[in-house]
Amino acid sequence: MKAMKSIQICFLLIYFLCSNLTRIYAEQRVNGVNGVIGDISYTEKFGQNPNPKSNEKIRIQTHLKYVEKLLRSKNTTNLTITQKKNRLKMLDLLSNYIKAGVFPKNYDFSNQRTPCFIDKKGNICAVGYLIEQTAGRKVAEKINSKFKYEYLNAMNDQTIDQWIKLSGLTKTECAMIQPTYGPAPTENYITPAYGISSSLVCGLNLSLNTINGIQISKGANNKFIPILGLISGAGQITLGAINYPKLQTSWNGTYVNASQRNLSLLNIGLGTSSLILSSWNLITNRQVKEKPYSWNIYTFPTTARNVGIGFQFTKRF
Repeated sequence: MKAMKSIQICFLLIYFLCSNLTRIYAEQRVNGVNGVIGDISYTEKFGQNPNPKSNEKIRIQTHLKYVEKLLRSKNTTNLTITQKKNRLKMLDLLSNYIKAGVFPKNYDFSNQRTPCFIDKKGNICAVGYLIEQTAGRKVAEKINSKFKYEYLNAMNDQTIDQWIKLSGLTKTECAMIQPTYGPAPTENYITPAYGISSSLVCGLNLSLNTINGIQISKGANNKFIPILGLISGAGQITLGAINYPKLQTSWNGTYVNASQRNLSLLNIGLGTSSLILSSWNLITNRQVKEKPYSWNIYTFPTTARNVGIGFQFTKRF
């Protein structure tokens, strides 16, 4: 009866773990790299949407290259000769900016992507660079003082509007160029698949460890549980080892996914304990042979109101 209650507790534990450990992961909000066309450039090049692990520099360069190509292919017959000349100059400058690969960083918003005209280290955004190279750094810094984190379509300023008019670009096209910049890469991201699989195997191995402990103490001769524990323990160790994160290099320096690392260490540790307990259960538990004989000493009352002593010996054939 006690063993059955222990098993029931183990299954309740599995349910508890599966419903709570899956909360260990949380997907970071990923906004588009551009306020007009979003992440279409990344999707077309890589066949998938970017995620919190996507390299920020590659993401921005992919976007800017996509927009440069798009703007070069656009029909410009409605522009004046001067505007056409200026437009080509802007796109050539944009190409140089892309090759340099030095972009602003989002130092002030930890949970969202945002434009940044000039960051605290002086790195300038793509549109800001075009303005700097054609109108001067002071003009760019003046714009930055008023619209540092603003989307270009929301910038209501005569200086910007006049520059756009001469550039041969439209305001929408400039807004298409303007990237947003993400916060520092998250160190606490665990994929749903890894989080759920870890939760399930953790619950299973904790339950098997409990049952193995009961069997070791009771001397139960049941090989199914320890064999299952060996398989499950080895599987959890493999799961943790395969998903152990490597040191990553990103636009914000080097980092390691701390949450994934900790979960991998938990998987390896719990899997190892399951292997040890299951192995010990297999080694120590053997079927106890029933003795072919038994004996017993007992007392009984006599007719003289005394106590007699009896001896019983039984042999099984």
